[in-house]
Parts: sequence; C-alpha cells; structure tokens
Amino acid sequence: MKNYKENYDYYNVEKVDSIKQLLESAADDAGDKIAFKYKENKDVKCVTYNNFLEDVYSLGTALFSINMTSSHIAVIGENSYPWLTVYLSVLKSNGVVVPIDKELPLQDIINVLENSDSEVLFYAEKFGKYIDEISKKLPKIKYFIGFSNTNSSDNILSYSEFIEKGRALYKSGNTSYSSIEGSQNELRLLVYTSGTTGMAKGVMLTEHNLVSLVYCGLQISTVYDTCLSILPYHHTYEGVAGILVGLHHHSCICINDSLKNVLKNLQLFKPDYIYVVPAFVELFYKKIWSNAKEGNKDLALKIMIKLSNFLRFFGIDIRRKLFKS
Repeated sequence: MKNYKENYDYYNVEKVDSIKQLLESAADDAGDKIAFKYKENKDVKCVTYNNFLEDVYSLGTALFSINMTSSHIAVIGENSYPWLTVYLSVLKSNGVVVPIDKELPLQDIINVLENSDSEVLFYAEKFGKYIDEISKKLPKIKYFIGFSNTNSSDNILSYSEFIEKGRALYKSGNTSYSSIEGSQNELRLLVYTSGTTGMAKGVMLTEHNLVSLVYCGLQISTVYDTCLSILPYHHTYEGVAGILVGLHHHSCICINDSLKNVLKNLQLFKPDYIYVVPAFVELFYKKIWSNAKEGNKDLALKIMIKLSNFLRFFGIDIRRKLFKS
C-alpha cells in the first residue's frame, strides 16, 4: 500500500513561454495520450493530444484564410470540445479571444460584443435565433460561425465545414497559422466581469499573464491524471486552472456538458481532481449528506470518515475503497 505522503507529491513544473510551446510540448511529450473526453449522444468521445493540436491548428489555419487571426474573436455557448478549440486557437494566434457568459440576456451579449470590438462570433445552437438581430446591430462582426450549423451561407458559417477547410490547408503544408509567434505582452484574453454593480467591464490578460498563472499556480497546487472540467469556460478560473493547467500537466480533461449532470459525470468519468468554487463544494457536501440520510447510511458515513482520518494519520489512504459507493 502506498504511503499517504508519498502519494501526494507536488508537481515539478516545466516553464513554458507561450501557448504555442504549451500545446506543442504536450503533443510531443504525450501525443497519443487522451487529452479530452466528452459525451456525444450516448457515446464518450476521446481526443488525443495529437488530435487536439491538429484541430487547433486546423481551425487557426481556417481563421487565417479569412484574415481573422489578428482580430477579436468572441465565443458563447455551453462547455464543449468545439468551444475549447476556438479558445486555444485564438490564444495561440496574435488575436484576442472574448469568452461570453451564455446566461447573459441578449442586450448584455450585444453590449459585450460591441465593447470588445469583436469581428467574429462562434456560437452554440441556442444562440442561432439571435444572429440576425446581432448582425443588424453590430455590422462590425464579419463572420458568425455556428457549432451546430450543417452548412454555410454568406457570412454565417458551419463550424464543421470551416475547420475541415482549415484542416485541408494545414495538412497540405500551409504554415500560415502554425508559424505565428505572438508577443508575450500583447492582449490575448478579454474577459468580462459579472456586472453585478453596473455594466460588465473587460479585464485584459496577456499571453505572459496566462503562462505565468499556469507556472506559478502549479508550484503551489497538486494536479493528477484525470479531471472533470465543471465550471463554465468563460470563467477565468476554469479557463486557466481547469484547461491550461490540465494541458500543461498532460491530464485527461473530461468535459462536463451541463451543471445538472455534474454528479452523473463524476460517476461516469471518475476524475482524480476537479477545480470548483466554494459554492460548488457546499452543494456537493449537502448532496452527499442528503443522499446518505435518504439511504439510512449517514451513521455509516460518519464512522467511515473517522476511520479514514485515523488511518491517514499513519500514512494509510484507503478513501477510494471506503467511499467507492
């Protein structure tokens, strides 16, 4: 049995200077390892680090083909694999990614798009009904790219067709995007506050800010092999700690498709770690005790907690066995 203290060593951090280096190092070091898992209908899809790098560079090459790699590019929708390809494609380029809270009312979404000077909008299916109105009010937006669109028409494009166009260029040897080397001190990520005391305000983060957060954060935290990515991706905490840190560590990042499915996805993916805010921890805690009481197992749970704490004092960690159910 492994000693408790030996089982929880801190991660020895390798410093990276750019998102490009982070992505390419991950593919070089762990190319065949699974980078992402996500549900699609009733199946679980797996994407390796090599696959992910190709998808990111294919999408980036497609953006370059329409002269948008230096633009402000917004993305809105639920947590998804396509969302992440947009996020990393823009971070690796010399453009700016603008993640938008999918729970905002339409007028606030329009305000963020206008304030951020966005020229491209990637969007999930539920926002398709707003595209005409947004287009009329914000003529500066040149392209609308829908994750669920099955075909392209004028400036309203299909994500799947768009990325495949870029893939064909990238695989034919086009290095227009992959060769881009952005400046560390240029703006890369523009995130908007919740706006609880007024209009949402943009917070500017450079590439140096992002890779420094990854490097410094990993020096004081412990990361394992598999995580469940729960918080919405427009949250900086999830975008940096949940995604960039996981990629740097070559973790398998399991995408939680909906907050209502968190408990089901915890059982499905069996993650080693998750990043959450205090409100989620309180929710999990209450749910665990509620389920225990409903099944008349609350007394047994209390006993197991005391037993586990006692054994861990001597370096014995059997929590996975004790709390498996």
